[in-house]
Formats: sequence, C-alpha cells, structure tokens
Amino acid sequence: MNPDQHSLNGVREEAGLHLHWQGRRSYRSLVPAPRVLEPEPMLSYGEDQSNLVIEGDNLQVMVSLQSQYNDSVDVVYIDPPYNRGGNDFRYSDTRYRDPDADAADAVYITNEDGGRHTKWLNYMAPRLVTTQRLMADHGVIFVSINDIELGRLLMLMDEVFDESNRIGIIAWKGSSDNNPSRIAIEHEYIVAYAKNLKKVAKHWTTPNDEVRDALLEQYNAICAETSDFAERKLRWSQLVKANKEAVGRLGRYTDLDPERGPYQVAYRVHNPKPGGYRYGVCEEGVVDVNDPRSYGMPLNGYRFKPETMQRLIDDGTIAFPKKRDQIVQMKDFLIDYKGTLRSVIELDARKGAYRLKTLFGSDFDGFRYAKPVELIEMLIGAAGNKDSVVLDCFAGSGTTGEAVLQLNKRDGGKRKFILIEEGNGEDQYARTLITPRLRKAIEQDDLPGGFSFLLSGKQLDRQAILGLERDKIAALICQTDRSGVRTGITRITGKQWIIGSNSRGEALALVWQGPTKSRVNVDTINAAITEARDLGLTGKLQIYGTTTTVSDTPAFTFKQIPDEILINLHLDENEDEDEIFAAVVNG
Repeated sequence: MNPDQHSLNGVREEAGLHLHWQGRRSYRSLVPAPRVLEPEPMLSYGEDQSNLVIEGDNLQVMVSLQSQYNDSVDVVYIDPPYNRGGNDFRYSDTRYRDPDADAADAVYITNEDGGRHTKWLNYMAPRLVTTQRLMADHGVIFVSINDIELGRLLMLMDEVFDESNRIGIIAWKGSSDNNPSRIAIEHEYIVAYAKNLKKVAKHWTTPNDEVRDALLEQYNAICAETSDFAERKLRWSQLVKANKEAVGRLGRYTDLDPERGPYQVAYRVHNPKPGGYRYGVCEEGVVDVNDPRSYGMPLNGYRFKPETMQRLIDDGTIAFPKKRDQIVQMKDFLIDYKGTLRSVIELDARKGAYRLKTLFGSDFDGFRYAKPVELIEMLIGAAGNKDSVVLDCFAGSGTTGEAVLQLNKRDGGKRKFILIEEGNGEDQYARTLITPRLRKAIEQDDLPGGFSFLLSGKQLDRQAILGLERDKIAALICQTDRSGVRTGITRITGKQWIIGSNSRGEALALVWQGPTKSRVNVDTINAAITEARDLGLTGKLQIYGTTTTVSDTPAFTFKQIPDEILINLHLDENEDEDEIFAAVVNG
C-alpha cells in the first residue's frame, strides 16, 4: 500500500487532513453534456452584444462554454446559496445523480434537513471544479459566504484550487445589529483564491473609494461657495479634522493645491541609501547646491535626477516647506488616490436593495440579497484589468454585470461579463430581473455596451447536432468555433451564407440544408467570400458544411459538420462521453 494512504473499513483514503462527505469520490465525474446556447434576440439589448446573459443551470452552461472560454476568464465573482435554511438553497437529488436532468424535484433545504451540509457540498463541488477550468492561469475567484458554510467552503476551495493558491479572506461589514443576542452578526465573508497565485499581480489597487469620493464631493462644494483660496484652505482643513475618525487613512489630506485640490505630503524625495543626487532646490527649480535660496538637502541626497526634479517642480507636484533648512517633499493628490483591497470592508449592504429601487421604483421588493454594485466594482477592479473577462455563474439580480459596465464607463475599459442564472423554479431571474435591470442601468446612466441573451437548449451529441435547424446549427457554430476563444464570435443574421465573425475580421459561413444536402462547392465558397467582403470582413473564410470536394486555400478553410463541432466540444464518438467530460473538467 502507498505510504500516503491508509485503509479505513476496507476503503482506501488519502493521508492528511481533508474534507470528507458522501459524494466526495464522484463530484469530479458528475459532468453534464454540453448544450446548444440559443440566442434570444427579443431579450438581447444594444449594438455591442459581446456580453452574455445566459439562462440555465450554471453547471450545464459552463460545460457548454468550454470550447471558447477554457483558461480565459480573468475574474470570477460568485454569490452562491448560504444554506441559511430558508428560501435560498434549492437542491435536486435527481440532478445530483444525473447532471443532465432537469430540476423538477428541487426543494428548498431547511435547517431540519440532517444532510443539508452534504447537499450543499455536492451542489458546490462540481461547479467550483468547472469554474476553475474556465479561469485563466492568472485568474482570481471571489466567493461570498457567511459563517454557516465558511469552514466547509474553505476546505473545499483548498481541495479544488489548492491551499497554496489561497489569497485571503475579506470580512465585509455591511450592517449594524442592535438586537439582543450573544454576538451581534454584522458581517459576512468574501473568500479569494487564485488558479495559480504565482501568475497573479502582487499589488492590487481598488478603482473606487467611497471615503475619497465623499471628501472630493465636499471639497467641490466648498469651491462652489467661495473662490478665495485662503478661505477654501481653512474650511477644508477644518472639515477633515472634524471628521478625522470617519475619514480614517485619508485624514492626512489636509493641504490644498490651488489647481489640483487636496493633497498630503509624501516623504519620497530622499535617496534611501548613500549616493543620491546632490543639487539645490528652490521654488524656481533646480539650482546650485550652494545657492542661498535652496532648501535643505536629504542626508543621502535626492533619489531623482536633476531633470526629473525640475519636471516635478514644473508640474506642481513638489511641496515646499516653511523654513529653508527643511526638505522639500512630494504632493500626493486626493483625486489620484487609489485604495488597496483590505481584509475588512465597511460598506452598507442596503445599497444593493437601494440600487434596485432606484432602477425599478421605490416599491420594488423582488430580490432580497442583492449585493452593492460598489462592492463588486471594488473586487473585479482590483483583481482584473481593463479588458478582463468576468464570470458570475450565480448572477442573481445581475449586480456583477452592472459593476462591469460602470467600471468601463469610468475608465474607458473593455471588460466583458458572462452572467449565468437559472432562477428559483418559479421565477427565471435572467429574463425577469437581470435583463431589465441592465437595460435600465444602461439607459439611465448612459453606460457603454449591451448584451446577448442566450437560452440553454438541448443536449448535444452527433445525432442531436445533425437534427438541428439552420439557425440552431449557426448558433452552435458561433458558440464552439475555436477562432472565438476568449473574445467570442459575433453573430450575424439575415445573410444567406455568413453567420458570424471573430475579432480578427474572419467570417464564418454555413451551408446547411440538412445532413444529406449540405455540400460545399466552388459556387457556394465564392458566394460566401463575396458576402463576407461586402460586410467588410477581409480575413480568411471558414465555411461549415457536411462534405466538399474543394481543397482548402489561403482564402478559405472547410470545416465538417458535425465532426468539427464535436471536437470543439471535446466529444469523440468513439469514446464514452461521460469519461471525456470528466477528463476535461478534471484537467
């Protein structure tokens, strides 16, 4: 027997500390078949529909996204069921045994259910494995949770992502509890892991800071009331000092610059080691070291070259002291302040509900646990970049989608979101809440971008593919063609041949009149190329059909239906499909 294993009642177990539950041995193999993700134009919105809102079971949908989004998602935020024992966690035993099944038997799990923690683990484990598969090597995942399942979640995340990739745990204080109790619960948690911590940036900054924004708003109000700089400076200093506890780490921004507003003095001009640059500095610029106008010199000299220091003085970023024997310093302007993602966040949890009421009216009460947009902005803004692909497979009310759009508006980014939501059986949130919410936010706040709405359709295999109608075959090709990795395929409708294009300007064409009448010949190729050029698509044409007698050329490539689709879906008709998908998900 391997020394790293031992026998317990005749069952081999790996040595060491690990989470054990009934179902642990099988969750990696409980992988559904992929499905065709069917566009629903009536629920889509905007000209740029590269963002995705997908209605369906998140495990089934994520498997269906693998051909284009494996190793491609930069940031994941999920808000899974907390297993509170109320109406927040629905579990289907049938779907657990067969992930391809529907959830007709799903019921809400109560605190009286003795297996509720096991059911929660059996629900979460395969979804985390599939999510990890979609993440890029530098990808980061944030998981909201409370203390009911925190311990089990951490051990499960350690198993799926490895403990070495744990980034940290954030305590989010979102409420105040004045009810009599042993411990007043005023916070919940956000667990952060990396797919590969070595590939993740070592320093994160947050894109927004509520305290900074509030201070700048107060400063702008002072400027609107008086143009006298001395009065502005006095009133600003009094404001910051009077609110020292509330502003916390920003309490040092007490000085004012006439042009750029509040700043703090930063001690960064001196050289940390002997051997720095030695010259004089005065209000006019860099001068001789013995110039009587010069301020004091740091012990080790300046860290900047003379020309760099002159540029800083000209830019107004050097703060001059009151006395000549003191050292000049740098100005850190409040408007440029970027916070760090801290282990404790204070943000009113009611902001999530307030935002929905702002969009839908004060009487709206349709979603109980919506997260604040500001919270999600903070997370994905810190861990991602301006062109990140952001996944939320527990999309709920669509907060993550709005957060992506708000960030893009603020910094000109091109982030893209993928939202997946099935609803609760009675209410399909994807169409009843997420799409109207995003539409209203885009219209009211003039946010950039739109989205495509997709429906999770029938299971796919060779026979199912060959039985599809042209529109669904076209949708499936756009869903699976490998030229759309990470960026996706832009769907084109209303054309005889062209069905989509990728980010490189290459056209996808389809010849489909059923499995026996879809031959690609010279005439269809030439017609498709002409149609592509008329659309401004000048890249190489990829044309799908069942057969052809024409060899590939630099202008086009033939792709056979259904073989090309099956390959992209990681299906091989000569192997057992369940084994193939288990291998794919398990890496």
